[in-house]
Order: sequence, then structure tokens, then C-alpha cells
Amino acid sequence: MADELISDAESSSEPQSSNPIASSRPDREPVKIMVIGSRWAVLLIIHTLHRLGFAQVNDWSKLQIEPTTRHWMSVLIKWVKQPE
Repeated sequence: MADELISDAESSSEPQSSNPIASSRPDREPVKIMVIGSRWAVLLIIHTLHRLGFAQVNDWSKLQIEPTTRHWMSVLIKWVKQPE
């Protein structure tokens, strides 16, 4: 299952299009992961996932206020390979 995830280093070397989610490779697709909660809880999850090797802390978006609930949030985009 880990083979389906594409490292951020691999995805960051790809040319960027006008759409940051668009990919020039049809064999992969983006998945957005959102963490919403209190500021300390969001940071706790981000750092826990980092310690588990899931994502670098700097791969997450800046903390911001979620407009509907007014809670803190951060977003991570992971690229996954589509099944062959």
C-alpha cells in the first residue's frame, strides 16, 4: 500500500501548471487531507504524522481559520498512483 504513495520530492520536481492540483501524469491523482480543530490539536496531529513518517511538517499548508466553523485548519496534498 505504501507503494501507491508518491514522495513529495518526486512530485515537487514536476513542472507546475496553472492549476496546482493538475498533474501532467495520468497515472496519479491528488488526495487532500484536512485537519480541523483547535490550534494545538492540529499542530499535534501534524507533528505526530511527521514522527510516523507520513509527511514533513513543512508539507502542510499554513495554519488558517476554517471559514464555516471558525476552527483552525491545515491541508496536505498527497499524490497516489492509480491502480494499473
